[in-house]
This record gives sequence, C-alpha cells and structure tokens, in this order.
Amino acid sequence: MKKRSLTAIVLLVMLVSGCLVINSEDTVYDDAISVSQYELASVRLNVLESGDPEGIPLVLIHGTPGSADFFSSYLVDPALQDLHLFAIDRPGWGESQVSGEFDATLASQSAMLGDWLCRIAEDSASGELLILAHSYGATLTPRLIMDHPHCISAALLLAGGADPDLTAPRWYNHVTAVPPVSWLASITGLGLKRSNDEMMQVRSGLEAMRPKWRSIKLPITVIQGEDDMLVHPDNADFIEEKLAHIPANVIRRIEDGHMVVHSDRPFVIAELRKLLAQL
Repeated sequence: MKKRSLTAIVLLVMLVSGCLVINSEDTVYDDAISVSQYELASVRLNVLESGDPEGIPLVLIHGTPGSADFFSSYLVDPALQDLHLFAIDRPGWGESQVSGEFDATLASQSAMLGDWLCRIAEDSASGELLILAHSYGATLTPRLIMDHPHCISAALLLAGGADPDLTAPRWYNHVTAVPPVSWLASITGLGLKRSNDEMMQVRSGLEAMRPKWRSIKLPITVIQGEDDMLVHPDNADFIEEKLAHIPANVIRRIEDGHMVVHSDRPFVIAELRKLLAQL
C-alpha cells in the first residue's frame, strides 16, 4: 500500500471517528473559566470549571477523540452560570493523565470517574449532580449511572451509541487497528489511535451493559439527530425501549446531525432546564 493511501485512510479516520478537538498547550481560557486538577486513584483528572460554586454541579463529558475544550461555549453561556460547571478531560484525554497503560473500555472509564463524581455530588449544597454528555461521552454515561446510581441525579445524552448491534467497529476501525495504519494513527498527536482503541471496545462494553438498563431510575433525556452520520439514529429507539420503565424523554431532531450539541445550544440548555426542574 502506498504511503499516500495510508495517509488518506488516517485522514478519513480523523473525519469519521468522532468530534475532534485538539488541545493546545497555549490555550487561553475566558477569565470566567478556571483549571483544576483532581488526584484520583489511577488518574490525575483535568477539569475546566465555571459558574456558581454553590450551584448544582453539571458535569460535561466529551466524545472520542476530544477534550474539555469541546464544551468551552457552555462554560461561558450566561444561561448556565447559576450552575457549577465541570468540563472534564476524560481519563487519558487532554491533560488527564492515567497511571499505567490506557484501558480503552467503558468499564475502566466508569471506574476511574466514579469516586470523583460522588465526591462532587456529596460536596455540593444540593447533593445533586447532573451530566450532559455528547457522542462517546453519552455512550459512557449510562454505564456511569449503572455503576454509581446514588451519585448522579439526571442525565442529558446527546448523539450517543447504546445498541451493541449498531456499534460494531466499522471497516476503517479495523484498518486502523493494525499496522502500518495503527502506527500512522499513533504518531499524529491527535489521539486517533486511542480513539480507535475505544471504538474497537465499545460494542463489547455495551453488550455487558445490556442486562443492566432496568437498574436506571433517574430522569434521562436523549437528543438524537436523525441525520447523524456517525451514530446511527436508531440508537435512540434502543434507549427508549430499555428505559421505558422511567420512561426516558427521547427527542428526535429530523434535520440535525451529530453536532446538535453546538448547532442548537439554546435548545439543549432548555432541555437541561427541564431536567433540573424534575429534581
């Protein structure tokens, strides 16, 4: 295979693997945003914070690849400043450093984040904590709820995979998983190899979650674009079926794609407010 063809494949993976957000060491944040680091058992978690320290905590979880910067517009949105906002670099992403080898599974991410989420909820005046998550972050959040149900009060899931049958690795994931493409992906500095590792593991992770959906009792809202080219829109049907006992509020946006999180931020915030009203 010619080098040009290999490069083309890597570029394709960049376009289709998720919401690419590149961190810069020289990033300058708005004065309203502070940067904190939390020392956990197996990760130093990097977190961008804003809003009212006395407000209800809202944790923002990005996709793959990505970083907390993906939610910078939410951190400074005037409509959210009564909340205590936490945009995290997921373990292994951005400036969040994991100890040892990176484990690209949903179970590992949940284990690393669980104690911190519980700490934030317990330290808040209300004892509540909400999650707003996008893409892979929205795939991870149900696992967080299953593993740490008493630390999370509600969740808004945007364009997340959930159905194991709809999340099998695609052809480009298989290509990127083997040399020499895996090597090319690893030297880009954009997290493409790590992102691909997560996508190769996600189906088995969701399969392990399949019998646990009925354990979820808290308010859930799902927003899914029907024109999403990265996450199959029928994932929303799967969640609606699995959470019929709540029931979940599933919103299908006919003309929206994967990036509804940014294309209509006021709508997303309005749905978040509805969740807050249920607490």
